[in-house]
Amino acid sequence: MIKILICEDDLKDRKILIEYLQSYFKKNKIDIEINILNNYESSDYYEEYDFIFLDIQLENTNGIDFARRFREKNRDSIIVITSNYQKYLIEGYTIEAQRYFLKPIEKEIFEEEMDKLLFRYKDRLSGFYDEKLSRKRIYYKDILYIEFLDRHSVLNFTNGNKIHTKYTLKYWMEKMEGYTFCQSYKSFYVNLDYVTGFSKDWKDIFISNGEKIPLSKKYKKEFTNEYFIHLHKSL
Repeated sequence: MIKILICEDDLKDRKILIEYLQSYFKKNKIDIEINILNNYESSDYYEEYDFIFLDIQLENTNGIDFARRFREKNRDSIIVITSNYQKYLIEGYTIEAQRYFLKPIEKEIFEEEMDKLLFRYKDRLSGFYDEKLSRKRIYYKDILYIEFLDRHSVLNFTNGNKIHTKYTLKYWMEKMEGYTFCQSYKSFYVNLDYVTGFSKDWKDIFISNGEKIPLSKKYKKEFTNEYFIHLHKSL
């Protein structure tokens, strides 16, 4: 169930947005819960939402100021700005908005951009729970790469932590199939989100923490193809 908050005081624009959302998620076979926020001074926005659609020019409040308060309680929510004016685009970056829709919103453009946002949403919130490894849910977005070493696999996290497991690399590849990981070497399974570049000879991968990971000839074509596809989806 995806929770959506709409902050839109124009009834016509609100109706169109609701129709677009219902149509889009029904087509993608995803259940949604749509909430309308009318009182921007209430504490309703303290709830956790997956998506917030926000008109910058609200009748009783400044949309940007509201979004800043919202961000304090909802760090992971995807904010989408809707506005009649392009001039507010720069302000959208200050609240970490992921998309900016200029009204009137065309349905085709809406669905194209929602495909990209849904890709980000699934990637960011996907994970697993394994009581053998952690008391908390482990999110794929927090894993830089997995290395198979001395008959056990090591999960390397973005915060520098490591978890040693008895699972094989094949186990992780089957578990994470369809997510943002790809094999670069016989003993490495890498999160494409954190790849920052390649060496000049294309034998190594650079990742965001400064490490180099080997890229073998056997996996080079598939890895680079998957990386550029992933890069395109993320734009």
